[in-house]
Amino acid sequence: MKTIIVINDGSASAAHASKLAFAIAQAVKANILVANTYKVNTMAKVMAGHHTEQSLLIAREPIVKLLNELSHDAGAYRPEISAEDIVGFDTTQLAAMIIKRNIWLMVSGSGTTLQNGPRQPLLNLQSVLNKVQCPLLIVPENWTLKNIQHITYMADLRYCRAAVVKYLVQLAEPMQASVAVAHLSAKGIPDIEENYGQRLFTEQVGNHIHSYPVGFNNIREKDIHKAVDVIINGMHNDVLVLVNHRYHFKEIIGDYLTEALPGHISIPLLIFPY
Repeated sequence: MKTIIVINDGSASAAHASKLAFAIAQAVKANILVANTYKVNTMAKVMAGHHTEQSLLIAREPIVKLLNELSHDAGAYRPEISAEDIVGFDTTQLAAMIIKRNIWLMVSGSGTTLQNGPRQPLLNLQSVLNKVQCPLLIVPENWTLKNIQHITYMADLRYCRAAVVKYLVQLAEPMQASVAVAHLSAKGIPDIEENYGQRLFTEQVGNHIHSYPVGFNNIREKDIHKAVDVIINGMHNDVLVLVNHRYHFKEIIGDYLTEALPGHISIPLLIFPY
């Protein structure tokens, strides 16, 4: 059984992100663990939509209450919702918990752009990514919640990871979403011709993915921010996928993740470990 962990700092952005986490959990039939980074007197576990003696305790945490309210549709899969206090955890402790519990996906909210400039979050999730195998989904607070229909993995096709595409297929298939690889040549490396790109795509991706169609786009735009705009707005993608510390990550995100995603990243960002 898959488990999705929602990093909950008590903010509006965390609550917003938890709604997408719930939708994904319903689609892929996963459970949800709410990890509270602020002090909550709640250490309980209930099945969403069911009432037990512990229900009153868990309901005190607003996000857990929200997730249970989302489960009212009796015809849909109801994820098991649990909550745990991780106040005081450092990145090593959180990574150890994620590994021990075999977490499938981390989900975190991202606030709007900060007036006094970006700051690193209190819990450095990018550092956690360096220690675990599961990806991190960051959901912008101002992104309108919707069904995920299009997912694009942005990479230099010569270094595209079949394991990332396989994971994306697991995510997309239950939601009937499309998956595509958008090739942008890494800085200093020549572009690829269309025919060669198609052959390379078959070698790197097509030969490893047989159960689900995966698209390929050869992006020739040299300006990385214009390329991102094309992928997000021109192609109407719902999730942008990058690999931590790999090609294009620093150009798009910067040296490190902060409390708010860059303004041009207006959709959820799925980051895989390096």
